[in-house]
Amino acid sequence: MPLPTLLFLAFASGLAAALGARAELRVSPRPAMLTKSFGSYMLFAGLVLVPVSAYFYVFHGDWFLLYLVDVRRVPSALALLGFLLEAGVGAAGFSAGAVLVRSQRETIGGALTGLAVLGALAVVVVARERLRVVGSYAQFEGGFGLDPYGSGALWQGTAVMTALLLVGLGWLLARLHIGSRRA
Repeated sequence: MPLPTLLFLAFASGLAAALGARAELRVSPRPAMLTKSFGSYMLFAGLVLVPVSAYFYVFHGDWFLLYLVDVRRVPSALALLGFLLEAGVGAAGFSAGAVLVRSQRETIGGALTGLAVLGALAVVVVARERLRVVGSYAQFEGGFGLDPYGSGALWQGTAVMTALLLVGLGWLLARLHIGSRRA
């Protein structure tokens, strides 16, 4: 998964988490960022979402950045800030979702979640020429030695990381929905 796709998914997952925690968000007088549901979402972001991004950055960095930047030239502190930004995008999604839940506009929240997921898929469509090949930044710029996407470790890593992301998000949403109803 390239970086723009994961940013869209971070926002969508934050929105979905707020929708899943609607029962707690409606009755709690606390700011959304101080609820247990938000803490649970940030655990998901820190233990699942950001590590998935880190995997792609570390092992397939040039592809992850759509060959726009040579990953070897990106300072590690800037990469760390990028991962924190990704968690912040998810937190912004949760915050937006909480506002929509508290104002009883959950349909809009669901529509925004769907649009964010469509945005994630649109990145793959728009950047398909860059994503079809695997190699280094120099190989992509020089047009030599590139492998097709489906022939190696990147495809397997994408399948495993996507599965981990979906299972983690499904578990989070189920727990938020069930847990907030009990409270």
